[in-house]
Amino acid sequence: MDSNRIKDLHRRYLTRELSTEELQEFFAMLEQENGVEMADLEELAKEFPTEWKVKGDIVNRILPKARKTNLSVLFVRRSIAAMFAFVMLAAAYQAYQHYRFVQDTETFLTVKVPQRKMTALTLADGTRVSLTSGSIFKYPKSFSKTDRQVFLIEGQAYFDVAHDKTKPFHVNSGKLSTTALGTSFVIRHYKDYGYEKVSLFTGKVKILRNGVNAPAVILNPGQEFDYHNGTLSTVTGFDNSKDPVSKGVLDFDRTPFRDAVYSLSSFYGVKIRFNEEEFKEFSISGDFGGTSVDEVLHSLKFIYPFKVKKTDSLTYNLTRIEKRK
Repeated sequence: MDSNRIKDLHRRYLTRELSTEELQEFFAMLEQENGVEMADLEELAKEFPTEWKVKGDIVNRILPKARKTNLSVLFVRRSIAAMFAFVMLAAAYQAYQHYRFVQDTETFLTVKVPQRKMTALTLADGTRVSLTSGSIFKYPKSFSKTDRQVFLIEGQAYFDVAHDKTKPFHVNSGKLSTTALGTSFVIRHYKDYGYEKVSLFTGKVKILRNGVNAPAVILNPGQEFDYHNGTLSTVTGFDNSKDPVSKGVLDFDRTPFRDAVYSLSSFYGVKIRFNEEEFKEFSISGDFGGTSVDEVLHSLKFIYPFKVKKTDSLTYNLTRIEKRK
C-alpha cells in the first residue's frame, strides 16, 4: 500500500473520520503491516502538537526531567503524542484481531457430500472428520475459546477428535448431543427414519438428548447407543477393532437389516420403505460397494424372503413374503 495512503488512514483513524469502507481498508492494512514503525508515528505526531490533549499530570511528570536534560518541550509533546498514537493503533490492531476471531467463530461452513462419494476434512483444532455419501455437516471456521460445536445435519460421520481438555467437542445430531474430549467415534443420523446411533471406538463420550431432562449416557470403547423414534438402547460388543474409515460404507458384517437399509438409502440418495418389525430378525454380511441400489436389493431378495417394488426413480418398497415350503 502507498505510504501516503497508510499515513492518511492512520491520521484519519486517530481523528475518527474513517468511513465504514475505510475502516475495513484500515484493518486490512493493519493485518498486512502488523502495526506501524515508530518513525512514522513520530512523523504523524508532528501534525498533532496542539490537537492532542495530553493530560497535565503526565506532562508535568515528564517536562521537569526534559528541562534538566535540555530536551525541548515540543519534542517531549511530540514523543508523548507518538506514544499515545502507538497505543491507540496497537489497540486498534488487537480490536481487529478480536473482530476477525468473532467473525470466524460465527461463520459456519456447510459440507454436502455428493451421492456415492466420501469427503474427509480437518477442522481448525486438528480434529479429522470423514463423511459418507449424502451427509450434510456444518462447522465453524474457528472454534470459540470455551468449547467446540459442530452439527451433523444428515448422514454418517467418523470423528477423530483432537484432545483438548479445556474445550469439550460437541456433535449435535438431531435429537442427540455427543460430547468428547479426545476420542474417535462414528455418528449416524438418518432423519427420514428418525434414527441416530453413536458408536465409540476409543476414549469416552457423553450423550445427552436435546430438550430432554434425563441423565447422560456414558459410552466406553466397543459400545453403541441407539435413538430410534424415541426408543433408547445401549448395545455392547460391536467390533471396534476395524478402522471405520478404510472399511467401506456398504461393507456389512452381521449388520442388522434395518441399519444396512439406512446406509443404503443414505449412500444412494433413495428412500427404502419397509416394516422394520418384519425384518428385525435379519442381518446382512458382505461388501456391496461398487454396485447400484437395484443390484444390491436384487441380490438380497435371493437371500431373504421379501419382494421389491419400485414406485418411482427414488423410492423402493420392501415387503416380506413367506418362503414356500
